[in-house]
Amino acid sequence: MAVTTEDSILAILKQFYAKEGVQSLFFRNSPVIKRIGKTRVEGKSQSYSAMYGFGGAVSSDYTVALANATNQAKNVEFLVTPGQLFSVYQLNAKEIQASLSKRGAYMKVAGNKHFAATEGMRKSLAAAFYGRGYGEIAVLGSGNAGVIAAGPASPATTVDITLPDDAVIKFDVGSRLALKTSVAATSEATVLRVEKITGNVVTVTIQTPYPGASGTDIVTIAGSIDASGNPLMPVGLGGWLPVVGERNGNNWNNYINTKFYGVTRSIASDRLAGQFYKAASGESKKSVVKNLLKRVRRAGSKADLIVLNDDDWAALSDEIESTNSYFTQTSTSSKKKASIGFSDITTSFSTNFIENIIDDPYCPKGVVYILDSDTVELWSYTNTEYVDDGIAGNEPGKIMNADVDNDKGKEEAPYKLLIDDYISVQPGTPSVGGPTSVVATTLFATYAIWNTSVNGVGIFDGATNVVEVSA
Repeated sequence: MAVTTEDSILAILKQFYAKEGVQSLFFRNSPVIKRIGKTRVEGKSQSYSAMYGFGGAVSSDYTVALANATNQAKNVEFLVTPGQLFSVYQLNAKEIQASLSKRGAYMKVAGNKHFAATEGMRKSLAAAFYGRGYGEIAVLGSGNAGVIAAGPASPATTVDITLPDDAVIKFDVGSRLALKTSVAATSEATVLRVEKITGNVVTVTIQTPYPGASGTDIVTIAGSIDASGNPLMPVGLGGWLPVVGERNGNNWNNYINTKFYGVTRSIASDRLAGQFYKAASGESKKSVVKNLLKRVRRAGSKADLIVLNDDDWAALSDEIESTNSYFTQTSTSSKKKASIGFSDITTSFSTNFIENIIDDPYCPKGVVYILDSDTVELWSYTNTEYVDDGIAGNEPGKIMNADVDNDKGKEEAPYKLLIDDYISVQPGTPSVGGPTSVVATTLFATYAIWNTSVNGVGIFDGATNVVEVSA
């Protein structure tokens, strides 16, 4: 309640600022993409060669071996090209002058907007890490499809849809989502503007009526394809280690027979598209991890990184805890202490030992990746230092105070392309508040796996929102 109801007394009381700076209420960033190596590249594409077969010219009969001699040493060349991401903000002269110091603002307006832009890039880059470059984040589902389809035959209809946690974390209020009939569809059926997020319930405005919405439609980040329907976002694990149609049936055959960076991978898919394991009905998560680890080990993997969604990490922890209960007794009394949950989960198969299984909330629920981290990199034309948010490894926490970027708003920078190799400043549209500048954080990059055979992907039993399975 107010200190007093007397306006004359309120007029002499000051505002007390309890905390310096602006507190960040964003989700944590991906603990995985910070661990992925970053390599600066140039040229029209980045190529590498891979040998996928030694041929059939081996026999105890020399004439049989000789007959196949022309089949020795099967090689392919991947020609990797970059994706792109932009996070843009606008500044006007009045905003800059109103926030020159802490006397006038919690932090500089330019620094505030720049922090938001780089946080958006970090989260979009995490979304890209698990996709095929089309911005895909979720399967729409029949319930949501009914809501979208039932919208009145007029634009700007606002409805509520429910999306999974691993999708909601990848966009924000104000974002634009697009619906597509499949991941690789060449056009967007409609665009949804995000108005509000309450847990898993997302209030969106339908920009164009879509009475044909289907439960198998794919929710994507709008603007992730070019005019021909090609992916614009960096390609991630969904492209390099695909699980399209659970690696069987027509969807898989059509996908694997389509060239990927110049290579048709169907001739040896477990080598050229990574190892794969799908859970049998009722199979436990720990069994899936063990069986996938066996496959990547067989392929020669160092297998030092296991990644799965935090919900799956919790379920895996429950599986282990249900068969192992540990109690410790104090030395001074008969009291017993119980420990709930685990700080680390390790796994091994023979001499392959993985010290930690990382929970990444950006990883799609129902999917697990076992990676040889030496073979996975972000190949970039631009600076990627901002990807590291300063939180070590998979430790808890996030950037709490946006004021740490207070001096990085580029409010005094000249109009120039690629300041610090990732920021571009150009004149904006004149506003009532004075001249404006448009500042863009820029990423030209893609994820690359230069030895696909030693990496693998698995699907847990009961996975319901694995985009690639539905697409």
